[in-house]
Amino acid sequence: MKLKKRFLLLAVSLLCLALFQSAVVAAHPAQDIMQLYAGDIKDQKTIEPYIVSILALNEVENGRNLPQVKQFIQWYFSKLNYPDLQGLRGTIYVYTMEENLERSTRKYDSVDGYAGMFLHLLRQYAVKTGDVGLLRDNWTKIEDIAALIPALQDNDGLTWATPKYRVKYLMDNCESYGGITAYLDLRDMVGMGGSLKFHATLIMIRQGILAELYDTKNTMFFWAKVEDGGKSQSSWNQFYPDALAQIFPVYYGLLADMIPLRNQLWGEFVRHYGATVSGLPVEQRILYELAKKKMERTGRQ
Repeated sequence: MKLKKRFLLLAVSLLCLALFQSAVVAAHPAQDIMQLYAGDIKDQKTIEPYIVSILALNEVENGRNLPQVKQFIQWYFSKLNYPDLQGLRGTIYVYTMEENLERSTRKYDSVDGYAGMFLHLLRQYAVKTGDVGLLRDNWTKIEDIAALIPALQDNDGLTWATPKYRVKYLMDNCESYGGITAYLDLRDMVGMGGSLKFHATLIMIRQGILAELYDTKNTMFFWAKVEDGGKSQSSWNQFYPDALAQIFPVYYGLLADMIPLRNQLWGEFVRHYGATVSGLPVEQRILYELAKKKMERTGRQ
């Protein structure tokens, strides 16, 4: 009887281990991050890599759940397109979960913004953890993601959202600037050194934003420029995309040597919307909090 009980206990233990391992395998890295914000994200079945990158960035900023962030980064690398439907290499589609199966929508909202945000996340994660091995293991893919930004750059220095969606958004271009800044830092981390090409890309994006998207009359940025050269004027009375877009140059450091303008934009945003930040969608709230922390670190006064 004792021997039978031992065999029974062993069998139960093995079964529990198998079930646990199965559960671990079944867990989805992006959904693991999304679940941390379950109270804010009602749709847990649509995996929007851009939004999950923002959620992961917030975890890195606060030093939380770093193993889960790494798993999401690795998942992101595993889902890069070679090529996508527009012939680009290194893009990523939106995914959905149906009956625990991951399905690609074969669509994305943008290329420049996605790439810039992910590179920024990757740099922040590497700085926080010192995990240079993750960078080295995926360096070719990192280069492919970074190469998307100059590939979408127009003669005025600004980047198109996609090859077919010919709009140059302030938000996306600030993310492109942040992404190339991050990529140059990542090169240093892995011992690659600088890159004249990407340094030139960085300078051109900043010059394009300041020359083409800054509205001198209203002392704020246009939120977009379209293919025929028309520009979308921003108003502080319109939250999205007008007002929200103004904190992107602040967060991504484009105005580091333009302190009066930086402080003016931040002050106006806080005056108009600071009291209602708690009601924003989670990704917008996070971007606000990240910009706020940056302003506090750099010293607004």
